[in-house]
Amino acid sequence: MTDTSSVVYVMIMCKHESMASIVDQLNEIEVVKEATLVDGPWRIVVKLQSSALDHLRDAVQWKLRKMEGVESTLSLVEYR
Repeated sequence: MTDTSSVVYVMIMCKHESMASIVDQLNEIEVVKEATLVDGPWRIVVKLQSSALDHLRDAVQWKLRKMEGVESTLSLVEYR
């Protein structure tokens, strides 16, 4: 059986002091499967997964990008 779920990785740029709060908020979103803190201009890498790419787009546009402390995002869609 083939896995037909869609996966999107989102890199989040934010201030260091906002990282913990953003990760806490990310963990409340159903399609968020992982949130990893990293060093560099992008502070958080998030893996989102859902059966529909539209659900992921909506989560990024209406939830992630609206979070307090998020300065910028970069989305990467996984192709299988």
